[in-house]
Amino acid sequence: MKMTGHLLYGAYSKLKAKGGKLKVVEKWEPRDKGPLQDPYNRFLHVVFTLSNGKHLAFSDARKFGKITLIDRKTAHDTKHLNNIGPEPLDKKFTLEKFKKALAKRPNGKIKSVLMDQSVIAGIGNIYSDEVLWRAGVRPERRVATLLRQGSVGREIKRIFKAMKTVLSKGIDFGGDSMSDYRNLLGRPGKFQEHHKVYQLTGEKCQKRGCRGIIKRVMINGRSAHFCSAHQK
Repeated sequence: MKMTGHLLYGAYSKLKAKGGKLKVVEKWEPRDKGPLQDPYNRFLHVVFTLSNGKHLAFSDARKFGKITLIDRKTAHDTKHLNNIGPEPLDKKFTLEKFKKALAKRPNGKIKSVLMDQSVIAGIGNIYSDEVLWRAGVRPERRVATLLRQGSVGREIKRIFKAMKTVLSKGIDFGGDSMSDYRNLLGRPGKFQEHHKVYQLTGEKCQKRGCRGIIKRVMINGRSAHFCSAHQK
């Protein structure tokens, strides 16, 4: 999965419908009324038939995703996964390992480095903004400036802690459905209801005692939202 895409589980039927130039095309539709009929779940590209008669379907609005067949024993040695960074919520992913991961991109801006999947896996545009807001670090700060503060650095520690907290909250709230994401049953997540900074440009900062205003800048082609006061 890339910018969009999610997996869906349920019972589907393969129907025939009219396509362009009167061609007959096959189309998969959920059998029962409910969340699977959400418009964001209609972009089906691959449907797996399971042994219990139900299906696992891959919906991807922007077609950036990829499906490939690999051996699970050597999966992480293939070109598809060998450049993926560590899982940030793994208990073995310590503060020291986090520092070493960031150090691979000393001249990079911290938001871009957090989003680099070869450095750390699974942090995108929304979560990087939320992590840095919680840590009190501006998104355009160079990694090198964060690494100079002692053996690890106060700000690195805050980012590490914020990363664990924000990603855990993302899971607890069922993911972020600001865009098209839906869970396995086709329902939206609720993390978008708990944003502190993402797409809140012009609003007052929600940090207690802070009088800052949320601003937006572009960093390496991606939007970044931050507090004008407490993020340094």
